[in-house]
Amino acid sequence: MKAPTTILGTRLLRLIKDKGTSMRKVSLDAGLSESGVKHIIYGSSVSPRMSTLERIASVLGVSVAEIVGEQSFSAAEPMPLLRVPVIGKVQAGVWQDALEVPFAERYAISIPNVGDYPGLPRYGLKVVGDSMNRVFPEGTIVIVINFYDLARPPRHGEYVVAERRSPGSDCFEATVKAVQIRDDGRIFLWPKSTDPNFQAPIEVDNGGWEDGDGWGVPDVIIKGLVVAVYQVPTLATF
Repeated sequence: MKAPTTILGTRLLRLIKDKGTSMRKVSLDAGLSESGVKHIIYGSSVSPRMSTLERIASVLGVSVAEIVGEQSFSAAEPMPLLRVPVIGKVQAGVWQDALEVPFAERYAISIPNVGDYPGLPRYGLKVVGDSMNRVFPEGTIVIVINFYDLARPPRHGEYVVAERRSPGSDCFEATVKAVQIRDDGRIFLWPKSTDPNFQAPIEVDNGGWEDGDGWGVPDVIIKGLVVAVYQVPTLATF
């Protein structure tokens, strides 16, 4: 099953599961089309109106704040959007030679301006490859905040962008993975893939997160936290 495309979608899906109901039932009970909630969770409806969220919250027996976070919006206005620059590609499987692309090749996408870490700079990276296809199918855009700006290390279970210096040059390579922190403190970066070729983790030195001090840089640095995802609709296959 594909992942929600926004933090709002992730919260809404979690609430629906916690209530033991379904997207279709919540949609119909809220007076929406039977796929209305699904469109919000998976990104077809990127700016749901406050009145829509209020109806969904009423059906679930929660507050709107539990769905969108501690935000407040006018009931007559659509949810505000945030423009996020997509600055490059990140390889899911093997290391990508370059994290960023030339400015002329960059573009921006609009995502709901809700969720955690308000005010922190973020950027988008397009996922290439299949090693994360259980959560990030190829073509997904992951929205990233650097750990330098978060001022904390990664946590167990988070999805992150990692970098390493290219063995053959001074350039950096990047990949996206899931973080596992074991009881003994060892850190591993795992693929999440249906492809049997992508099942092995990468072990990271305990100091291998981006603290910005520039000293004692390990082979692999956990650079940024994936805080949201955006999926561009594609043509169906038969």
